[in-house]
Amino acid sequence: MRFHLQYSIFIALIFASFIANAGTLKGIVLDKQSDEPIIGALVMLKGTQYVTTTGLDGSYVIKNVSKGEYTVEIQYTSFEKYENKITVNDDAQTIALNINLSEKSSVLNEVQIKGKYKAGTAEEARNLEKNSENVMNVMSAREIELLPDILISNVLQRVSGVQVERDVNGNARYANIRGMDKRYSYTLVDGIKIPSTDDKGRFVPLDIFPAEIVERTEVIKTLTPSMEGDAVGGVTNLVMRKAPDHFVIYATAATGYNQNLFDEKYNSFDKGSLVEKSPTTSHGDTYGATLNDFSYKSSIITPKQAPPNGLFSLTVGDRFLKDKLGVMFSGSYQNTYTESNDILFKPASQPEPGNIPEFDDLDIRKYSTQETRTALHTSIDYRINDQNIITLTGLYALLDQWQERNVIDSVITAVNRPAPGLGTVDFKDRTQFIKQNIQNVTLKGEHQVFNRLKIDWAIAASKAIRDMPDQTEFTTESNYSRDPKTGGVDVTGPIIKGITKIWEYTTDQDIQEFLNITYTPTIAGKNVEFKVGAMDRNKNRDNSNNEYDINPAGVIGGVPYTNVQSIKNSQLTLQDPLGTWNGNGLSYTVHENIWAYYAQAKLSFFNNKLEALGGVRVENTFVSDSSNQDPHIVAGVSGTYNYMDVLPSLNLKYKLSSKENIRLSYFESINRPNFFELIHATTPGEDFDLVGNPYLTRSVAQNIDARYEWFPKGIDQILAGVFYKNINDPIEYLLARPTGPSNLAIQPQNLSGNAANYGAELQVTKFFHYFGISANYTYTHSSIKDTVLYLQKTTAGEVTNSVTETRPLQGQAEHIGNLSFIYKNPKLGLDAQIAEQYTGRHIYLLAQYEGLAYWQKATEFTSLSIEKRIVKGLSAYAKVNNLLNTPVIVELNYANSKIQNPAVPSSWLPYQNLKDGKTLVEKTQYGQSYLVGIRYKFD
Repeated sequence: MRFHLQYSIFIALIFASFIANAGTLKGIVLDKQSDEPIIGALVMLKGTQYVTTTGLDGSYVIKNVSKGEYTVEIQYTSFEKYENKITVNDDAQTIALNINLSEKSSVLNEVQIKGKYKAGTAEEARNLEKNSENVMNVMSAREIELLPDILISNVLQRVSGVQVERDVNGNARYANIRGMDKRYSYTLVDGIKIPSTDDKGRFVPLDIFPAEIVERTEVIKTLTPSMEGDAVGGVTNLVMRKAPDHFVIYATAATGYNQNLFDEKYNSFDKGSLVEKSPTTSHGDTYGATLNDFSYKSSIITPKQAPPNGLFSLTVGDRFLKDKLGVMFSGSYQNTYTESNDILFKPASQPEPGNIPEFDDLDIRKYSTQETRTALHTSIDYRINDQNIITLTGLYALLDQWQERNVIDSVITAVNRPAPGLGTVDFKDRTQFIKQNIQNVTLKGEHQVFNRLKIDWAIAASKAIRDMPDQTEFTTESNYSRDPKTGGVDVTGPIIKGITKIWEYTTDQDIQEFLNITYTPTIAGKNVEFKVGAMDRNKNRDNSNNEYDINPAGVIGGVPYTNVQSIKNSQLTLQDPLGTWNGNGLSYTVHENIWAYYAQAKLSFFNNKLEALGGVRVENTFVSDSSNQDPHIVAGVSGTYNYMDVLPSLNLKYKLSSKENIRLSYFESINRPNFFELIHATTPGEDFDLVGNPYLTRSVAQNIDARYEWFPKGIDQILAGVFYKNINDPIEYLLARPTGPSNLAIQPQNLSGNAANYGAELQVTKFFHYFGISANYTYTHSSIKDTVLYLQKTTAGEVTNSVTETRPLQGQAEHIGNLSFIYKNPKLGLDAQIAEQYTGRHIYLLAQYEGLAYWQKATEFTSLSIEKRIVKGLSAYAKVNNLLNTPVIVELNYANSKIQNPAVPSSWLPYQNLKDGKTLVEKTQYGQSYLVGIRYKFD
């Protein structure tokens, strides 16, 4: 031990003496115009081996410089080369040399063109945040490239104040901003609202967009009068790549795998056997289907090894016709396979007296999913002259999903399950293909009519389609009982219990027109901006649904089952040859017209330190709906909804310095009911049926925001803010019995009174030469009083009382945060990042009974990404998501030990931890996902 200590001291002394006998050159390289650090500049002592690059804070260090005279040379793209002579007189000398580089400029037709920030960079993102009119967070394309995520929906989970909802594959699907459910936000593409492929809501499933096609994402948290007013939480704006000033090309290719598919087989089915159209669609509403109209081949499940994933993207752009015409094309294709495993305890229609939870079934589920994403975006602009530009953009995003869901459904009540592993078990295989696409074409014009008058306009046509042909659920049943003679297990069955076939088709189509007029006069020596505008949107939402139920043909106890190929039509009967088309509330049409206009003004005070932007927006909403359900009209509901909202707003920004802002804002906003919610119909859900509610009314909210912003240098930032929201008549989903005492379903309802939602956000990004840390934390608190039920047992029998329960808003986590450790070495061409995402405990599903809401446990997802330059323009990268295979757990705030069956405790609820004081109701595991690829850039 002593020898090792002496040896270590000896080595340290040698190392120290080596350092002491070496000169050092260090400093910071800045942009002379903006005083911002320049990242990745080449610093060298000309004609020597001394070479380095500036780090993320613009700093550089060259060590071990011998005595002598040297020429310092600094080079960076788009900047003038710098040279200066230095003399190192002493081996121990330290020379500090801070340099300001000047940008190159070129003169074209006597107009000087100078670049400020390169599109898609972190520097541009920070500049947009600092200079924006409202509170916003921006994620640049380069930041997105270096994240572990490949979908826009997953990228958004890294943004301050954003919480995501995941699908059964573990991918984020919807974004909840500042604790507000997805219904309280909307999505834009280049400032244009797009329709939704969701068959029930207005919210856009963001997992349809690959991450490679955007130039940046913007999460906007306060509204101005020129923005649509139906956002309480915030707005997601996807800014697509624009035509560049010179030729560029970006390309990627990658492959990967899901860890769960290493461990077990992927359940595949015959995609070609799916019948595209239902019998009703093919032959007419009055056609009586026969069993010959249906195929069961898609229910033949084949376990196999899934192929590896494949991901490709290409972006190409340039300018033509003496730079008047600009073209940018971006395309992406992803083909991925995933598998997830899930267990779910289904509650009984009501609890035991004392609101003691009771469960009927345990589902063990396996999801095998293949998804292909294709996204194409084109931007074409024509610069007529310096005052007029026309832009045409087109977007096509397609998500095809093939999924096989295998369910083992066990009855777990003590009566029907006498011992572990015994009782009735249903085996369900559901095969489905869902095809979603979003299409948008937008024509925009910007015209400087004269010096102080500007007009811009846009016409957009958009369409979203969701097509689910021939979804098939095939159910068989077996009964496991103990053989009294042998003590072994006796199996009865399997028998065919039933086959369900569903066809569903949804279209959501918008035609939109926008006109804005901006006038900037000089009043009392100050520039003032007045802006007025109008918008008209005509929307048509059509949803068709047809379900056919096929049952065993009059055989008591069902039809014996061997395999799908052995089924004969003589063994089955079609319950309703017309299907559910007639009288089905899921086949509906909604027409919506929104006519809006606004006026706003932007003024500056105190030597332009204070900027005030305020005004008012008026939105008129006209909605009518119709349904195949008979009767559609329910008591007190006409099927037509007309209302007007006057929405004032004010945004204040005070510039403490060129790098510091204080913001204060107020705005009013609304939330309209979703389309399906206005229809009094029932649709099957993944866990529970969903029932509409035509009595719903819109919610109205008052919002207050304040934020301090500091952008000290480079891409460093500190953002600290608070917010408060008061929501009148909030809409939430309640687990209730709206269609009968035994039919448990989810229904949207306006909760009585107001909901208060307030919180604080903190975001910090700091870089130290090659190392950096990025962190954000959001605290959100909401409170709402809700009327729920309490079941108690009295001498007169069971009595249900109404009680008041105070709780947070559904889906709102009190604590969410992100933490990333970053390493960037431009000299080595190496970027690495480990990212931690935390979502606190929150209500997953509301219940009709007090204390029985489902809560999702806090989750931490760890991810890793790394990229290494191979040669100039070409790099290799790797991404690992869900590194620790974190499960998503849903539980009840009720100790499972209190509801054990004393007679047979081990047979009641398996998979439980009896010591944690909770009851597990669902657990999902997605497995890790791995990706490796190459990236090429020429710009």
